[in-house]
Amino acid sequence: MATSNQTNTNFSVEDSILKRSTLLYLEDDETIGQETFSIFEKVFGKVYFGKDGQEGIDLYNNHKNEIDIILTDINMPNMNGLEFMSEVRKLDFEIPVLIITAFNDVNILTRAIKLNVADYIVKPMQLNSTLKILNKILTNRHNQKLVLKQQNELQIYKEILDRENLVSETDLKGYITYANDIFCKVSGYTKEELIGANHNIVRHPDVSPKVYEQMWQTIQNGNIWKGKIKNKAKDGSAYYVKATVFPVLDEDGNIEKYMASRFVVTEDEEEKHKLKKFIMKQKSDQIKHEKQLKEEFDDAVHFAKMQKDEQVAKFIHELNEQIKSLRTKNADNKGRIISLENKLKEALDKNDDLQKGYQIRIEKLHKTSVLAVENYQKIKKRSDIISEKYEKAQEGIKTFQGYIDEYREKIKNLEDVIAAYEDKFGQLGRLK
Repeated sequence: MATSNQTNTNFSVEDSILKRSTLLYLEDDETIGQETFSIFEKVFGKVYFGKDGQEGIDLYNNHKNEIDIILTDINMPNMNGLEFMSEVRKLDFEIPVLIITAFNDVNILTRAIKLNVADYIVKPMQLNSTLKILNKILTNRHNQKLVLKQQNELQIYKEILDRENLVSETDLKGYITYANDIFCKVSGYTKEELIGANHNIVRHPDVSPKVYEQMWQTIQNGNIWKGKIKNKAKDGSAYYVKATVFPVLDEDGNIEKYMASRFVVTEDEEEKHKLKKFIMKQKSDQIKHEKQLKEEFDDAVHFAKMQKDEQVAKFIHELNEQIKSLRTKNADNKGRIISLENKLKEALDKNDDLQKGYQIRIEKLHKTSVLAVENYQKIKKRSDIISEKYEKAQEGIKTFQGYIDEYREKIKNLEDVIAAYEDKFGQLGRLK
């Protein structure tokens, strides 16, 4: 194998993924191998170096959990590059393997493509270009792993929501395509009744149409809508939910469907209404008592003016006792009202804390989904580039094959000419 004299690369690796990756590098030429290995050591986090395919297999088996990418020459003793690739593919068909080859190795390229070669480096190897190719492939693989991780997280969040909340999905027109068991239980409808029905099947007439208009406008713009909604069950009863509705994107970033997750707050709402009603009654009673106290006091003063001193003193004493009793009762009512108001505030705060935690999970789910789509698009773009490169390689192979066939035909024609001359000169010789 030949390599260029380019030992100083202008490729920036300080912040690249190469610094966090491990390379397995195979090269049978000791001089070239050691020279390139010393450079790779400065670029990669770790490098394993072997001189032939058999040594490469041993290194791979011993360090396969560490190795992120493989760069191998084709022509090596004991086991060549393609044989080495074939053995690696028995253990892992996805790890990126790049080969170092020449353009005229048509059969080698064809076999390498079947072995899922990630790319090929043309001899003589240009170090800067090679590092860029390695960096792109590792970045692509990192993004693929990230997407898988995000998809797994997305599935976990979906399962959590499905166990704890009312979950439904609709198409772009609002028709239900999925409803979980909790949604069916709370709404009173069966899955068969819900699937295919418009989501307004649970809409309560008390809710203003403007609320739904705002919700649709929000999610159609790709954003999350959050709010409290009063719904109507199949039997006509009302139930309250705190809902989060968000769009689900396809791999191209377009809205594919809408997903809604809600948790029931009916008991909290009923408790709040009872507390508010009771507080209002207590405040009303307090006002009545104060009014009664004032009226009785005014009557007492008026009556006292009409009585003798002894009767006035006795009446004022009784009046003071009554005033004390009313004040005590009034103070008790105030204390009860304050206690109830504190209880109501605690219930609201607790509910708000639950809602905040719930919304944080939903927003993380949505962000994970969006990020997965973005990374998928990057991977898809890279895949398209690889496919295009593969097609060009195939065209090159066909072109080379055409040249080979053409030369074979010319050789055949030349052989026929030679044979004809031999026959002619042979006959002349016999004539002499």
